Formats: sequence, structure tokens, C-alpha cells
Amino acid sequence: MKILSDTVKEEIIYRIENLEGLLEELRYELSREKLDRNKIQDVLFKCKELLDSLKTLCKRYSDETQLTSFFRFLDLAQRAQSQRGTVSAEELFSIFITPKISVGDIENLSSYIITLLTLFTHASEKLSDEYYREKLYVVVPKIKELVESIAVSVGATPGTLPKLGKLASLTPAWDFGENWIVAIAYLQALEVVINKLVKEPNVEVPKETRFKDRFKAIIEKLRDKAVELAELEERLPQVFWDLRHKVVHEGYEPNKDELNTIISWTLQILEKLKTLKTGSLSN
Repeated sequence: MKILSDTVKEEIIYRIENLEGLLEELRYELSREKLDRNKIQDVLFKCKELLDSLKTLCKRYSDETQLTSFFRFLDLAQRAQSQRGTVSAEELFSIFITPKISVGDIENLSSYIITLLTLFTHASEKLSDEYYREKLYVVVPKIKELVESIAVSVGATPGTLPKLGKLASLTPAWDFGENWIVAIAYLQALEVVINKLVKEPNVEVPKETRFKDRFKAIIEKLRDKAVELAELEERLPQVFWDLRHKVVHEGYEPNKDELNTIISWTLQILEKLKTLKTGSLSN
């Protein structure tokens, strides 16, 4: 059966988190006695970019949701025909209760922001702060309503993710941004797991060691265990370690391919490590 992609959902949640961060920036600008018009235009432009990205992701999410519902319906139909189970009306009805994201709402808000940007860019000198405020008091609730609507549609629980929008808007000033934030989250998660495992009994690792050495110490303890991590470690490319050093210690912004390398290998390692339980390295 087709399973709805969690990756698309995560991408949507990440972007609405960023959108919420930009929303807070707009609210802050509105609270100031004198508006920073350049800042407002910059934030609105970033909102427009996020909305364009959300439009594509939400359309994909909706398409996958409908396809998943179709496969669920086929599965229930096959069960009913083979008499392997009964299908309740509630179960059948639930198939057609799918989250709906209005791509049209995203397009409308994006178009409204484009109009504001055009107006603010070409007629800024003729507009008063009061006019700016008037328009922002319209667009801020629109963004908030859209964020809440999308969050409900994809089942995002407020507060489950860190508020990274503000951080993502500031890091580019130091030549690193969203890709770094995602990469550091994966790499630090891996380091925390390894640090927990090296505290297991019978894992002898000097306190002052590099992460790579601690990692290899865990691998050595697993070579005789029923875990396929040793083979995985042997295939782990040097580029992964090089990227990790640059991202963690230098604030290096990985490109798309490098980020995929970090994510892919980190997930493979964590997938193997999660099978370990407390005390599994003590024997």
C-alpha cells in the first residue's frame, strides 16, 4: 500500500516554522515607533519565497494523500472480496476524510505580497508609515491564518519543532543558513547517541578523544554483535567525516548533494544503533 511521504510533511512543517519566524519579525516591526521599510520589504520577500516553496510541497502532499486514500480503498475492497475481514462503515468513511490544503489560498497570499512589494519598491517615498502599517495589519493575519490552516492539515502539533525561523533568517549574514541548520541537527543527534553509548560498561574510551575515535570504539564493540554496523562503517566514505568537521566546527554550509550525503549516512547509522538497548555492550 502506498504510504504518505513523511519527508514531504517534514519539509512543509519546516517551512511553516520559518514562516512563523518571519511573522514574528513583521510583528516586531509593527511595534516600533518608526518602521524600517527596507527590513519590512526584505521580510516580505522571504515570505513570498517560502510561499512559493510551500505551494509546490503542499500540492505534492495533497496528491500523495489522495493516492494513499486510493490504495487504502483498494486494500479494503480486496479484503471484502476475499472475505478475510469485514469493512465497517466508519473505516470506509475514514478513507475519504483526507487533509485538504488549498493551494489557491497560498497563491492568493503570494500574489497579495507581490503587490505589496511592487508598491513598496516603486512608491515608497510617496507612502507614509501609516500606510505601511495599514497594509501590514492586513497581511500579518493572513499569514497567521494560512500557517495554522496548513499545520492542521498536515497534523503538525505546535511546539514539536524548535522555532528555527528567526535563526534561519539570521545565519546567512555569516555565510551559512538552512542547509547548515538541518545538517547540524542530524550530526549532533548522531554525536549525542555515540556519547551515550560510550558510557556503557566495558566500552573503554579515553575521555579526551575525537568523535571519530569514540565512534570507532563503538564499532569495535559491535563487531561480534548481531548488528550490521561494522560493515556499514567500512563503507562510510571519508567525505562524510570531512563534511562533519566543516559543518560542526567551521559553520560550513553544505550544498544540496552534500546535505543529502549527511542525511543519508546519518540515518543509516542511527537506524542500526537504535536496535541497541541499555547494557547491550556490556557483555
